[in-house]
Amino acid sequence: MLTNSYLKFLVASHKLLSEFSGDEKLVLEEVVKKGSENPYRVQEIISMHSIASQATLHKVLSNLVTRGFLNLKTSKEDGRVKFVLLSKKSEKLVEKLNALLQKSAS
Repeated sequence: MLTNSYLKFLVASHKLLSEFSGDEKLVLEEVVKKGSENPYRVQEIISMHSIASQATLHKVLSNLVTRGFLNLKTSKEDGRVKFVLLSKKSEKLVEKLNALLQKSAS
């Protein structure tokens, strides 16, 4: 039964996340894991070489901001620093994934 639940979740989540490239999924995952209490700076995202090159990450970050999945917030202490935060749209996506997981397990 556990295997079926897991497979149901994989299929459903794959459909939900199909609009994202692999790199976009990885960046979103990192931002979700980090949370809003101590968010990533743009430079930290751009430096995640284990995901992709700097140029690719810059494009991925720009695309996610343009599509409304991430927000950039300028630091109050240093106007040159921007923080990467989840938008309401991405928070809803995370809620949908959580609901899928719960539904698949029941």
